[in-house]
Amino acid sequence: MTPTEVLNEIQKMPSAEQRKIVEELMDYLRERENGELNEEERREREFERKMYEEGFFANVATRDETDAEFDEFELLEIAGEPLSETIIRERR
Repeated sequence: MTPTEVLNEIQKMPSAEQRKIVEELMDYLRERENGELNEEERREREFERKMYEEGFFANVATRDETDAEFDEFELLEIAGEPLSETIIRERR
């Protein structure tokens, strides 16, 4: 089956099934690139899938960034009072 034929078949499926295929494919590719998932990662992914299937999650986040990229993330400094303080003040 060619990639085009595969895509044509996927397009016929409901969007929930399409998302599931994308997630499975992303997991598969990550495993091939990074080696096998450890037991904790595998259990976490299975938990997320179950929660999605039960309707508790609207989608399952992809893990496109590496741990190093996540660790390099820096929060933005924003002037003014914290948002939580603004909400508390305005509710009074």
